[in-house]
Amino acid sequence: MKILHLECSSGLGGDMFLASLADLGVDLHLLESALRAAGLGVRLICRSTTRQGLSGKFLEIQEETHQPLRRLSDIKTVLAALPLSGEVIQRSLSAIERLGQVEAQVHGMAVEDVHFHEIGAMDTIVDVVGAFWALETLEIEQVFASPLPWFEGRIDCAHGFLPLPAPAVVELLKNKPVYPTEHRAELITPTGALLLDQIVAAFGPQPCGTLLGCGIGLGRTELARQPNALRSFLVDARSPSIRSASRHQALETIIEDIVVLETNIDHLTGEELGACFEGLLQDGALDVLFTPGVMKKNRPGGLLQVICRPEDLPEVEQAVFRHSMTLGLRRRRMERVVLKRTPAARETPFGSLPTKQTTLDKQIYARPEFEALKKLAQRSGRTVAQLRYLLQSTADDAQFEEGAEQDESGVTR
Repeated sequence: MKILHLECSSGLGGDMFLASLADLGVDLHLLESALRAAGLGVRLICRSTTRQGLSGKFLEIQEETHQPLRRLSDIKTVLAALPLSGEVIQRSLSAIERLGQVEAQVHGMAVEDVHFHEIGAMDTIVDVVGAFWALETLEIEQVFASPLPWFEGRIDCAHGFLPLPAPAVVELLKNKPVYPTEHRAELITPTGALLLDQIVAAFGPQPCGTLLGCGIGLGRTELARQPNALRSFLVDARSPSIRSASRHQALETIIEDIVVLETNIDHLTGEELGACFEGLLQDGALDVLFTPGVMKKNRPGGLLQVICRPEDLPEVEQAVFRHSMTLGLRRRRMERVVLKRTPAARETPFGSLPTKQTTLDKQIYARPEFEALKKLAQRSGRTVAQLRYLLQSTADDAQFEEGAEQDESGVTR
């Protein structure tokens, strides 16, 4: 699964985001053609340049004809005429509607009366539509971001001088992690804040996976002591790093980032707890564990622990709340080390049996898939214990669970 992680130490603008994806290989000429087909006279000029020694892409949006101020209904008409996928148009429309609602709220007017001024000019339409189109083009399934830099100052806009962050930006950044900086410049634009609100699944460190590329989008403002740049890391989150253990050359381990969610449970019956387990596993949890204990007021209960991948955290976290009805939970990011496993099928006198094979100290171990073992036992009229004993006892399955030795060349003996 491809994910995108945004490193936002210099903030985020819509043009920076689109430029970073162009640096990852997206062809903006295709986007320009689609915009022109909808009657929008615009040119997208994306060029390579540097900011304080860091090279990347800088996007300039040029209007070939004067563009009128648009209301939300006007922008909807423009979006409907774009020759792009229905999902891109729908996500763009939802984002623009969200921006209209925020603008109406902070300026005390009806959504229908909002003139988007510079926020609703051509560049915002291009940035929003381009963002969703580029994500679709790169087949990115989820977007994550680092915590966001806070900034101060003031900006001259259609309403006069306003403090930074702009009121719409403040509203869009609610419930998102920020940290203080000394910058007195607009690090996060309204369009940038809108994209953070609409596309980012979670904020935090970069999830584990294989790094496929890094795109750098450069901003207009020169910042003190750091380049004004957004780095977008393209990651294959389903490809964990594989490292050989130093003390066991034949031992291959996989190092994976995981998140452990936990909460104390003293309000569920045994039946409800069992249903909770099933629901969590169906909704993406890697494993679920319940440790009995004594809770406050001497109530019997226990600790519910749920393991998931970082990229699945938003969905699994919501699943914990839904299935357990807990009022709060704790979460910890950890690493886990697992042996490299390969699927294999073992032919037995009772039928084919799927297994997982691992190598440990030059021994190959094959562990049967339990559900398959149970079905095979049912078909043969035996219990699981009887079938496992018979398989371990047969000469043909000497490697089954017991292990088979490998010589120096890796040949099984």
